[in-house]
Amino acid sequence: MHPLLSKTLGELVAADERRAALFDRLGLDYCCGGRRTLEVACRQRGLDPASVAAVLEALETTETLKEPAADWQTRPLAELIDYIVRTHHAYLRRELPRLSALMERVAQVHGHQSTWLHEAQKVFGQLKLELEAHLRSEEEVIFPLIQALEQGEVLAAAGLEAVLAQAESEHNAAGEALDRLRTLSDNYRVPEWACSSFQALLEGLAQLETDMHRHVHRENNVLFPRARRLMARPTT
Repeated sequence: MHPLLSKTLGELVAADERRAALFDRLGLDYCCGGRRTLEVACRQRGLDPASVAAVLEALETTETLKEPAADWQTRPLAELIDYIVRTHHAYLRRELPRLSALMERVAQVHGHQSTWLHEAQKVFGQLKLELEAHLRSEEEVIFPLIQALEQGEVLAAAGLEAVLAQAESEHNAAGEALDRLRTLSDNYRVPEWACSSFQALLEGLAQLETDMHRHVHRENNVLFPRARRLMARPTT
């Protein structure tokens, strides 16, 4: 058996983030579903595990990173947290209002042609509210606790597991909402008659899903497990 097949999707992307784009194309969930092994995930998706493993292996020689990737498995957690806030949280704070306005405009004008827009508007509206609350929870509670724990403040571990579990549950809910938006939009398919706003909405939703995959992966599969390992350290 190929050695990559026994590794989880989360481990594979954490080791080399070039793999994330391939998993996105294949529909392999490496963020919320990142604890499945590559073999299991491929079989569930109807893909040949050996073929996917071979493609992953080939990435190392056929693709290069635009810039050296940070090794988030070893860099200080404070750096990873800062990266998540500056990259993913900033993206959401910029894009969620823009997409909300686009969704309202497109649903109002084209809802009679694409009736799925009305349900999509409700799904997105709830997703937006939940993500905004989620960002505040991470920045005001979870991230400060992790940073304090990394600095040796053992009391920071009290209650951290509960908020990490809650954050993971919220990640799952966001993933389900994004899956629903993809289904409703027929994989973000742009109708031939679509106006520029409709096209921008669908492109924006697709980009939102991609960024959320990276975002949740870096938390579920890297940040949170490393925080849990700190919590498990024996105290002196």
